[in-house]
Amino acid sequence: MPIGFRVFKSIPRPDRELIELFVPLHPADISDVMRMAGTMETGIRPMYLPIKKVVGPAVTVSVPSGAFNMIKIGMQQTCPGDVLVIQGFGNQTVGLVGGNMCRGLLKRGLAGLIVDGAIRDVQEIRKDGFPVFARGTANASGILEDVGEVNVPIACGQVVVNPGDIIVADEDGIVVVPPSAAREIAAGVAELEKKHAAIQPILEKGEVTNIANIERKLREQGCEFIEN
Repeated sequence: MPIGFRVFKSIPRPDRELIELFVPLHPADISDVMRMAGTMETGIRPMYLPIKKVVGPAVTVSVPSGAFNMIKIGMQQTCPGDVLVIQGFGNQTVGLVGGNMCRGLLKRGLAGLIVDGAIRDVQEIRKDGFPVFARGTANASGILEDVGEVNVPIACGQVVVNPGDIIVADEDGIVVVPPSAAREIAAGVAELEKKHAAIQPILEKGEVTNIANIERKLREQGCEFIEN
């Protein structure tokens, strides 16, 4: 099998019911529950605002040189509801994906696009309303033909993305949820939301939550509180 130049056409996708658990959940809360695991770094950001929330299983593409042919082969492997995740190795000198490709992804029914690299034609993409997250924009087109891989584990935003992982992205950021732990993570977010709801009366009064315990621990650590 030619490592670095291969296409896996069949991947396991989570049940739709499992994916739907994450539609109402906030990526920041998911990140907290996962202890920051699976949290993409913020260099990959929304390409316009406001932007539609993205939730769906990952189809992955790795293009070390930005090969256009391999990206299109990756597009062909997508199904409605998928999120195409492209490892462009942070390349911001060329636009790996443009307005026409994004329009095609939109019409295929994809939930969104994540690119560890640059894109182009933001005005067209914004007009169409297709959610795209990337490192930035570039006018130049990438190389037309070269090697790459489709539906292999990739690194994107400094985290591992496996084909079929659940991607959740909005204006605050992007998280990657392994399906094997999805129910546990969703339950953890529900508990976190209960804790957030419980402190709202304190916040409404303008008080600082947990301040007594914080001050006690600081004093135990040797912090001096000076009254005058």
